[in-house]
Amino acid sequence: MKVPFWKLQAIGNDFPLFHISDLADVDLSTLAIRAADRKFGIGGDGILTLERVDRSRVKMRMFNPDGTEDFCGNGLRIAARHAFDQSWVDREFFIVHGGADVFAEVGSDGQILTTLGSADYSPSAVPHTRSGELFDALIGVAGDREFRGSALTTGSTHTIIPVNELPSDQEIERWGPELEHLPLFPDRTSVIFVREVAEYDLQIRIWERGVGETLGCGTGSSAAAADYLRRRSSGGTVLVRNPGGSIQISMDRWNAPITVQGEATEVYRGHFPVD
Repeated sequence: MKVPFWKLQAIGNDFPLFHISDLADVDLSTLAIRAADRKFGIGGDGILTLERVDRSRVKMRMFNPDGTEDFCGNGLRIAARHAFDQSWVDREFFIVHGGADVFAEVGSDGQILTTLGSADYSPSAVPHTRSGELFDALIGVAGDREFRGSALTTGSTHTIIPVNELPSDQEIERWGPELEHLPLFPDRTSVIFVREVAEYDLQIRIWERGVGETLGCGTGSSAAAADYLRRRSSGGTVLVRNPGGSIQISMDRWNAPITVQGEATEVYRGHFPVD
């Protein structure tokens, strides 16, 4: 049996998207492993499933290429783009994702706004094995180097590592897996290396848990901006330059609700065989 899919991307974070109505009796974790495979499947940083609830609400799930389910900021903008293009919703609506109702707005200029929850450093939310928050703290050793940074969640767990220079291809391939799998993080962690380009202007490289290096990460960009603003004891709008493109992250203060602004586009569509 073949089912329709749509391939979309947001700042280089790419996903095959499936309608849940086409996937009766399909194991979604297995589908993610097969469909996200870049050599034998469609290829992507995971898959998204989308379900229409009513005119003001859709439901989204995201699965990594290893079959694990996670929260996805770029996926939210992709889901918003697709739901609007399918005429399922008006320009303002909610996306049910990860147990939260996320407000989304599709602008006439192609820009999409989503409002996430606030950054959370608590050990139970991240989670990690130390007592208290990990904020500007020693994270651990990877390769021959100690890393200092912060661990927080903006829907998904991220470890933020401020650096003067972003890691090279060889360095991120070596450091990323070691930091992702530190015993400190029982559920693993994504790793965001952050360089301040100018005031309220950040450049990042991303190692995502369950994926590897990616060109873009919405929750990772949000975490980088929140941690940056916490270090400044301020709020504001931060431009975050992902390898695949830039997005704007805004919050009144570092622990306030997070607004993400950026684009999402359809790349192509087709049909994929499922069991």
